[in-house]
Amino acid sequence: MKKNLKYVLLGILTVALFLGIVWGAGVLTRPAETQAASTGEINNVDNKTVTASGIGNISVKPDVAYVTLGAQTKKMSAADASEENAKIMEAVLKAIKTEGIKDDDIETAQFSITPQYNYNNSGNPTFDGYQVINLVTIKIKNIDKASMVLDKAVTAGANQVSSISFDIEERSKAYEDALELAVKDAGLKATVMMKAAGVTQELKPYKVVEASYNVYPLSDGSVRDVMDEAETATQIMPGTLKVTAQVEVTFTWTP
Repeated sequence: MKKNLKYVLLGILTVALFLGIVWGAGVLTRPAETQAASTGEINNVDNKTVTASGIGNISVKPDVAYVTLGAQTKKMSAADASEENAKIMEAVLKAIKTEGIKDDDIETAQFSITPQYNYNNSGNPTFDGYQVINLVTIKIKNIDKASMVLDKAVTAGANQVSSISFDIEERSKAYEDALELAVKDAGLKATVMMKAAGVTQELKPYKVVEASYNVYPLSDGSVRDVMDEAETATQIMPGTLKVTAQVEVTFTWTP
């Protein structure tokens, strides 16, 4: 009996020893866990890289204007309302073309014919004719002529001016300047971070990624409404546009 018990204990110890060897081998061969660094911080000093974002802003004067204007007419028949509208728009287009506006610079923005109704106190509708709206968007390449184009259109019969906006005809140069500033901004941020980490070597761009691009008014352009003053020119103030570029740059250095 004692002899059998001895063999059982020996077998249990053998199995335990085998399992311990297997577990130990698994621990030794398990890969070490890693954690990626967040953008805008030192990625890995051992890999000699750092990533930073940069923003560049350029303020420019707009050199092109877009004006949306046209005519709104109302008659009891759709044909009469449309005919009257067409006559007004013909006169308007003829007038603005005297200021150098070409057919390619004119685009239809809206055209609609809708029935009109009046409603009494009980909410019952009464037909009140047809309304025709015809709007065109005009590209004015010589922004100094924007006031004159608008005034001539109104004088010719335009009774709707829905919007005016400003832009840059050639955005590429302004955007290139903004990109250059954005990369420099990223370089400055990366240098500050690396000095704080004790690295003083010169940083060199390793990877540059364009993040975003925007153009928006820095100071709003506006139109002073003087349409009721026939002898006074409309005052158009283009304001300033802001071109913004954003990049993400990874830098490296040599020890």
